Amino acid sequence: MDQESLIKFIKKLPKVELHLHLEGAIRPKTAMAMMRRNRRSFMPESEQDVKTYYRFNNLSEFVLAMRSVTDNITTLEDLRQITNELLANLTEQNVRYVEFDCALQKYINLGFSLKDVVDTIYDTVLAYQGEHDIKVGLVANLLRAHGPGLAIELVEKILAMDHPFVVGVGLSGDETKYPQKLFVKPFKLVNSSRLHSTVHAGEAKGADSVWSALFDLGAERIDHGTRSIEDPRLVDYLVKHRIPLTQCITSNVRLRVVDGRQAHPFGEFYKRGVKVTLNTDDPQVFETSLNNEYIIAAQKFSLDASDLYTIARNGIDASFADDETKSLLTTTLDSQVKTSLEESGSVIFSDAQINDPTVQR
Repeated sequence: MDQESLIKFIKKLPKVELHLHLEGAIRPKTAMAMMRRNRRSFMPESEQDVKTYYRFNNLSEFVLAMRSVTDNITTLEDLRQITNELLANLTEQNVRYVEFDCALQKYINLGFSLKDVVDTIYDTVLAYQGEHDIKVGLVANLLRAHGPGLAIELVEKILAMDHPFVVGVGLSGDETKYPQKLFVKPFKLVNSSRLHSTVHAGEAKGADSVWSALFDLGAERIDHGTRSIEDPRLVDYLVKHRIPLTQCITSNVRLRVVDGRQAHPFGEFYKRGVKVTLNTDDPQVFETSLNNEYIIAAQKFSLDASDLYTIARNGIDASFADDETKSLLTTTLDSQVKTSLEESGSVIFSDAQINDPTVQR
Protein backbone atom coordinates (compact mmCIF):
# COMPACT_ATOMS: atom_id res chain seq x y z
CA MET A 1 0.00 0.00 0.00
CA ASP A 2 1.54 3.34 -1.04
CA GLN A 3 1.70 6.37 1.29
CA GLU A 4 -1.33 8.09 -0.21
CA SER A 5 -3.43 4.96 0.18
CA LEU A 6 -2.16 4.42 3.73
CA ILE A 7 -3.13 7.96 4.75
CA LYS A 8 -6.58 7.41 3.25
CA PHE A 9 -6.77 4.14 5.20
CA ILE A 10 -5.90 5.99 8.44
CA LYS A 11 -8.54 8.66 7.92
CA LYS A 12 -11.24 6.03 7.41
CA LEU A 13 -10.02 3.84 10.28
CA PRO A 14 -12.47 3.84 13.24
CA LYS A 15 -10.26 4.94 16.11
CA VAL A 16 -10.17 5.12 19.90
CA GLU A 17 -8.60 7.94 21.94
CA LEU A 18 -7.68 7.16 25.56
CA HIS A 19 -5.27 9.92 26.56
CA LEU A 20 -6.86 13.30 26.02
CA HIS A 21 -7.23 16.20 28.45
CA LEU A 22 -10.36 18.31 28.10
CA GLU A 23 -8.35 21.34 29.17
CA GLY A 24 -5.83 20.68 26.39
CA ALA A 25 -8.50 20.63 23.71
CA ILE A 26 -9.51 24.30 23.81
CA ARG A 27 -9.52 25.74 20.30
CA PRO A 28 -7.33 28.86 19.93
CA LYS A 29 -10.36 30.93 18.92
CA THR A 30 -12.21 29.83 22.05
CA ALA A 31 -9.18 30.41 24.27
CA MET A 32 -8.77 33.90 22.81
CA ALA A 33 -12.41 34.76 23.50
CA MET A 34 -12.25 33.53 27.09
CA MET A 35 -8.98 35.33 27.84
CA ARG A 36 -10.26 38.61 26.42
CA ARG A 37 -13.56 38.23 28.26
CA ASN A 38 -11.75 37.77 31.56
CA ARG A 39 -9.32 40.63 30.77
CA ARG A 40 -6.20 38.72 31.72
CA SER A 41 -2.76 40.34 31.66
CA PHE A 42 -2.14 38.57 28.37
CA MET A 43 -5.03 39.20 25.99
CA PRO A 44 -4.34 37.71 22.56
CA GLU A 45 -5.33 39.67 19.49
CA SER A 46 -5.48 36.63 17.23
CA GLU A 47 -5.54 32.84 17.22
CA GLN A 48 -1.89 32.92 16.22
CA ASP A 49 -1.13 34.80 19.45
CA VAL A 50 -2.56 31.86 21.39
CA LYS A 51 -0.51 29.38 19.37
CA THR A 52 2.60 31.45 19.98
CA TYR A 53 1.80 31.41 23.69
CA TYR A 54 1.97 27.62 23.55
CA ARG A 55 5.73 27.66 23.08
CA PHE A 56 7.76 26.13 25.86
CA ASN A 57 11.07 24.44 26.50
CA ASN A 58 10.18 22.08 29.32
CA LEU A 59 7.35 20.60 31.37
CA SER A 60 7.33 23.46 33.89
CA GLU A 61 6.86 26.09 31.16
CA PHE A 62 4.15 23.91 29.60
CA VAL A 63 2.25 23.71 32.90
CA LEU A 64 2.45 27.50 33.29
CA ALA A 65 1.18 28.13 29.75
CA MET A 66 -1.65 25.63 30.22
CA ARG A 67 -2.69 27.16 33.51
CA SER A 68 -2.69 30.66 32.05
CA VAL A 69 -5.23 29.54 29.47
CA THR A 70 -7.32 27.04 31.43
CA ASP A 71 -7.75 29.41 34.37
CA ASN A 72 -10.11 31.27 32.01
CA ILE A 73 -12.61 28.42 32.14
CA THR A 74 -14.87 30.07 34.69
CA THR A 75 -18.43 29.04 33.82
CA LEU A 76 -20.33 25.84 33.14
CA GLU A 77 -21.10 27.21 29.69
CA ASP A 78 -17.34 27.29 29.04
CA LEU A 79 -17.18 23.59 29.86
CA ARG A 80 -20.14 22.90 27.60
CA GLN A 81 -18.54 24.72 24.67
CA ILE A 82 -15.14 23.06 25.10
CA THR A 83 -16.73 19.61 25.35
CA ASN A 84 -18.73 20.18 22.17
CA GLU A 85 -15.63 21.34 20.29
CA LEU A 86 -13.59 18.39 21.54
CA LEU A 87 -16.22 15.93 20.33
CA ALA A 88 -16.52 17.69 16.96
CA ASN A 89 -12.77 17.41 16.41
CA LEU A 90 -12.90 13.70 17.21
CA THR A 91 -15.84 12.80 15.00
CA GLU A 92 -14.18 14.60 12.09
CA GLN A 93 -11.39 12.02 12.44
CA ASN A 94 -13.71 9.02 12.72
CA VAL A 95 -12.99 8.49 16.41
CA ARG A 96 -15.73 6.17 17.65
CA TYR A 97 -14.81 5.98 21.32
CA VAL A 98 -13.03 8.42 23.62
CA GLU A 99 -12.10 8.53 27.26
CA PHE A 100 -11.14 12.10 28.00
CA ASP A 101 -10.15 13.32 31.41
CA CYS A 102 -11.18 16.43 33.26
CA ALA A 103 -9.50 18.16 36.22
CA LEU A 104 -12.72 18.20 38.24
CA GLN A 105 -11.15 19.73 41.35
CA LYS A 106 -10.26 22.81 39.32
CA TYR A 107 -13.96 23.61 38.88
CA ILE A 108 -14.92 22.65 42.41
CA ASN A 109 -12.38 25.24 43.52
CA LEU A 110 -14.36 27.80 41.49
CA GLY A 111 -17.43 27.08 43.60
CA PHE A 112 -19.28 24.56 41.42
CA SER A 113 -20.48 21.27 42.87
CA LEU A 114 -19.01 18.03 41.54
CA LYS A 115 -22.49 17.03 40.35
CA ASP A 116 -22.98 20.26 38.40
CA VAL A 117 -19.63 19.84 36.62
CA VAL A 118 -20.13 16.18 35.71
CA ASP A 119 -23.78 16.69 34.73
CA THR A 120 -22.85 19.63 32.48
CA ILE A 121 -20.28 17.57 30.59
CA TYR A 122 -22.52 14.50 30.52
CA ASP A 123 -25.58 16.38 29.23
CA THR A 124 -23.41 17.95 26.52
CA VAL A 125 -22.15 14.51 25.50
CA LEU A 126 -25.67 13.06 25.40
CA ALA A 127 -26.91 15.89 23.20
CA TYR A 128 -23.96 15.45 20.85
CA GLN A 129 -24.47 11.68 20.70
CA GLY A 130 -28.03 12.32 19.52
CA GLU A 131 -26.54 13.33 16.16
CA HIS A 132 -23.17 11.56 16.03
CA ASP A 133 -21.87 8.03 16.42
CA ILE A 134 -19.35 8.32 19.23
CA LYS A 135 -19.20 6.68 22.65
CA VAL A 136 -17.68 8.57 25.56
CA GLY A 137 -16.37 7.91 29.05
CA LEU A 138 -15.01 10.42 31.55
CA VAL A 139 -11.84 9.92 33.58
CA ALA A 140 -11.59 12.05 36.71
CA ASN A 141 -8.11 13.56 36.64
CA LEU A 142 -6.40 14.03 39.99
CA LEU A 143 -3.77 16.75 39.73
CA ARG A 144 -0.63 15.94 41.70
CA ALA A 145 -0.16 19.63 42.56
CA HIS A 146 -3.46 19.62 44.50
CA GLY A 147 -1.91 17.17 46.96
CA PRO A 148 -3.14 13.86 48.43
CA GLY A 149 -5.63 15.44 50.82
CA LEU A 150 -7.80 16.99 48.10
CA ALA A 151 -7.31 13.85 46.00
CA ILE A 152 -8.81 11.69 48.73
CA GLU A 153 -11.73 14.10 49.20
CA LEU A 154 -12.44 14.15 45.47
CA VAL A 155 -12.32 10.37 45.11
CA GLU A 156 -14.70 9.99 48.06
CA LYS A 157 -17.14 12.43 46.40
CA ILE A 158 -16.86 10.62 43.06
CA LEU A 159 -17.54 7.25 44.66
CA ALA A 160 -20.49 8.63 46.61
CA MET A 161 -21.96 10.18 43.45
CA ASP A 162 -21.45 6.93 41.47
CA HIS A 163 -22.18 8.60 38.13
CA PRO A 164 -22.30 6.08 35.23
CA PHE A 165 -20.47 8.54 32.95
CA VAL A 166 -17.32 8.39 35.11
CA VAL A 167 -15.39 5.26 34.13
CA GLY A 168 -12.08 5.82 35.89
CA VAL A 169 -9.68 7.97 37.86
CA GLY A 170 -6.31 9.19 36.63
CA LEU A 171 -3.32 11.00 38.06
CA SER A 172 -1.30 13.62 36.19
CA GLY A 173 1.23 16.36 36.88
CA ASP A 174 4.89 16.60 37.76
CA GLU A 175 6.22 13.16 38.77
CA THR A 176 9.46 14.67 40.04
CA LYS A 177 7.78 16.90 42.65
CA TYR A 178 4.83 14.67 43.56
CA PRO A 179 5.78 10.97 43.54
CA GLN A 180 3.20 8.21 43.30
CA LYS A 181 3.57 7.13 46.93
CA LEU A 182 1.82 10.32 48.05
CA PHE A 183 -1.38 9.09 46.40
CA VAL A 184 -1.63 5.53 47.70
CA LYS A 185 -4.76 6.21 49.77
CA PRO A 186 -6.96 7.71 47.02
CA PHE A 187 -6.00 4.93 44.62
CA LYS A 188 -6.72 2.29 47.24
CA LEU A 189 -10.24 3.68 47.32
CA VAL A 190 -10.46 3.66 43.52
CA ASN A 191 -9.17 0.12 43.18
CA SER A 192 -11.72 -1.18 45.68
CA SER A 193 -14.56 0.31 43.63
CA ARG A 194 -16.01 -0.27 40.14
CA LEU A 195 -13.82 2.49 38.72
CA HIS A 196 -10.67 1.87 36.70
CA SER A 197 -7.30 3.50 37.26
CA THR A 198 -4.69 5.07 35.02
CA VAL A 199 -1.55 7.02 35.94
CA HIS A 200 0.77 9.40 34.10
CA ALA A 201 4.23 7.92 34.63
CA GLY A 202 7.51 7.48 32.78
CA GLU A 203 7.33 10.95 31.26
CA ALA A 204 9.30 13.37 33.46
CA LYS A 205 10.81 10.49 35.43
CA GLY A 206 12.23 7.14 34.40
CA ALA A 207 11.14 3.53 34.65
CA ASP A 208 11.06 3.61 38.46
CA SER A 209 8.04 5.92 38.23
CA VAL A 210 6.19 3.36 36.10
CA TRP A 211 7.02 0.56 38.53
CA SER A 212 5.65 2.74 41.33
CA ALA A 213 2.44 3.48 39.40
CA LEU A 214 1.90 -0.25 38.92
CA PHE A 215 2.77 -1.48 42.40
CA ASP A 216 2.13 1.47 44.71
CA LEU A 217 -1.06 2.66 43.02
CA GLY A 218 -2.26 -0.48 41.24
CA ALA A 219 -2.63 1.31 37.91
CA GLU A 220 -4.35 -0.73 35.20
CA ARG A 221 -3.04 1.50 32.45
CA ILE A 222 -0.04 3.81 32.11
CA ASP A 223 -0.36 7.19 30.44
CA HIS A 224 2.82 7.84 28.44
CA GLY A 225 5.15 5.25 29.99
CA THR A 226 7.69 6.41 27.43
CA ARG A 227 10.74 6.00 29.62
CA SER A 228 9.81 2.39 30.40
CA ILE A 229 12.19 1.65 27.54
CA GLU A 230 15.07 2.42 29.92
CA ASP A 231 14.40 -0.81 31.85
CA PRO A 232 14.25 -4.03 29.74
CA ARG A 233 12.80 -5.89 32.72
CA LEU A 234 9.92 -3.42 32.88
CA VAL A 235 9.24 -3.77 29.15
CA ASP A 236 9.10 -7.55 29.58
CA TYR A 237 6.68 -7.07 32.49
CA LEU A 238 4.41 -4.81 30.43
CA VAL A 239 4.32 -7.41 27.66
CA LYS A 240 3.71 -10.37 29.96
CA HIS A 241 0.89 -8.66 31.86
CA ARG A 242 -0.54 -6.88 28.80
CA ILE A 243 -0.44 -3.48 30.50
CA PRO A 244 -1.36 -0.74 28.02
CA LEU A 245 0.71 2.37 27.40
CA THR A 246 -1.25 5.34 26.05
CA GLN A 247 1.50 6.87 23.92
CA CYS A 248 1.54 10.49 22.70
CA ILE A 249 4.39 10.96 20.22
CA THR A 250 4.02 14.66 19.44
CA SER A 251 3.53 15.56 23.10
CA ASN A 252 6.71 13.70 24.07
CA VAL A 253 8.67 15.48 21.34
CA ARG A 254 7.32 18.93 22.23
CA LEU A 255 8.03 18.42 25.95
CA ARG A 256 11.48 17.02 25.17
CA VAL A 257 10.84 13.66 26.75
CA VAL A 258 12.53 12.30 23.61
CA ASP A 259 14.95 13.89 21.17
CA GLY A 260 12.74 13.96 18.07
CA ARG A 261 10.17 11.63 16.57
CA GLN A 262 12.67 9.07 15.32
CA ALA A 263 14.02 8.67 18.86
CA HIS A 264 10.59 7.86 20.29
CA PRO A 265 10.38 4.27 21.58
CA PHE A 266 6.87 3.68 20.22
CA GLY A 267 8.16 1.51 17.38
CA GLU A 268 10.35 -0.53 19.71
CA PHE A 269 7.50 -1.02 22.17
CA TYR A 270 5.24 -2.20 19.38
CA LYS A 271 7.84 -4.55 17.94
CA ARG A 272 8.44 -6.12 21.35
CA GLY A 273 4.73 -6.73 21.90
CA VAL A 274 3.76 -3.97 24.36
CA LYS A 275 0.08 -3.06 24.11
CA VAL A 276 0.61 0.48 22.83
CA THR A 277 -2.09 2.91 21.74
CA LEU A 278 -1.84 6.24 19.91
CA ASN A 279 -3.23 9.43 21.44
CA THR A 280 -2.94 13.22 21.35
CA ASP A 281 -2.69 14.29 25.03
CA ASP A 282 -3.38 18.03 24.50
CA PRO A 283 -4.15 18.31 20.78
CA GLN A 284 -4.76 22.06 20.56
CA VAL A 285 -1.63 22.83 22.57
CA PHE A 286 0.60 20.54 20.52
CA GLU A 287 -1.19 21.29 17.23
CA THR A 288 -1.81 17.65 16.42
CA SER A 289 -4.68 15.25 15.83
CA LEU A 290 -5.21 11.52 16.20
CA ASN A 291 -5.00 11.08 12.43
CA ASN A 292 -1.70 12.91 12.53
CA GLU A 293 -0.34 10.66 15.29
CA TYR A 294 -1.21 7.57 13.22
CA ILE A 295 0.47 9.08 10.15
CA ILE A 296 3.60 9.93 12.15
CA ALA A 297 3.77 6.41 13.57
CA ALA A 298 3.28 4.82 10.15
CA GLN A 299 5.96 6.96 8.52
CA LYS A 300 8.57 6.97 11.28
CA PHE A 301 8.30 3.32 12.28
CA SER A 302 7.47 1.74 8.89
CA LEU A 303 4.04 0.50 9.92
CA ASP A 304 1.58 -0.89 7.41
CA ALA A 305 -2.20 -1.25 7.48
CA SER A 306 -2.08 -4.44 9.53
CA ASP A 307 0.05 -2.72 12.17
CA LEU A 308 -2.33 0.24 12.33
CA TYR A 309 -5.26 -2.15 12.68
CA THR A 310 -3.52 -3.79 15.64
CA ILE A 311 -2.88 -0.42 17.27
CA ALA A 312 -6.53 0.59 16.81
CA ARG A 313 -7.56 -2.77 18.25
CA ASN A 314 -5.22 -2.20 21.20
CA GLY A 315 -7.15 0.99 21.89
CA ILE A 316 -10.40 -0.93 22.17
CA ASP A 317 -8.87 -3.59 24.39
CA ALA A 318 -7.15 -1.01 26.63
CA SER A 319 -10.29 1.08 27.10
CA PHE A 320 -12.45 1.05 30.21
CA ALA A 321 -15.55 0.38 28.10
CA ASP A 322 -17.84 -2.50 28.98
CA ASP A 323 -17.70 -5.75 27.02
CA GLU A 324 -20.73 -4.91 24.89
CA THR A 325 -19.23 -1.60 23.79
CA LYS A 326 -15.88 -3.23 23.06
CA SER A 327 -17.61 -5.86 20.93
CA LEU A 328 -19.49 -3.20 18.93
CA LEU A 329 -16.31 -1.17 18.42
CA THR A 330 -14.43 -4.26 17.25
CA THR A 331 -17.16 -5.17 14.78
CA THR A 332 -17.12 -1.62 13.37
CA LEU A 333 -13.33 -1.63 13.11
CA ASP A 334 -13.16 -5.02 11.39
CA SER A 335 -15.87 -4.11 8.92
CA GLN A 336 -14.25 -0.81 7.92
CA VAL A 337 -10.79 -2.36 7.61
CA LYS A 338 -12.08 -5.04 5.26
CA THR A 339 -13.89 -2.41 3.18
CA SER A 340 -10.83 -0.16 3.00
CA LEU A 341 -8.55 -2.99 1.94
CA GLU A 342 -11.00 -4.16 -0.70
CA GLU A 343 -11.25 -0.62 -2.08
CA SER A 344 -7.47 -0.31 -2.27
CA GLY A 345 -6.99 -3.79 -3.70
CA SER A 346 -4.64 -4.68 -0.85
CA VAL A 347 -4.43 -8.04 0.85
CA ILE A 348 -2.53 -7.27 4.03
CA PHE A 349 -3.92 -9.98 6.29
CA SER A 350 -6.60 -12.64 6.28
CA ASP A 351 -10.03 -12.61 7.90
CA ALA A 352 -8.64 -15.01 10.53
CA GLN A 353 -5.93 -12.49 11.44
CA ILE A 354 -8.42 -9.63 11.67
CA ASN A 355 -10.64 -11.61 14.00
CA ASP A 356 -7.81 -12.78 16.29
CA PRO A 357 -7.16 -10.10 18.93
CA THR A 358 -4.17 -11.99 20.36
CA VAL A 359 -2.04 -11.48 17.26
CA GLN A 360 0.51 -8.69 17.64
CA ARG A 361 1.94 -8.20 14.18
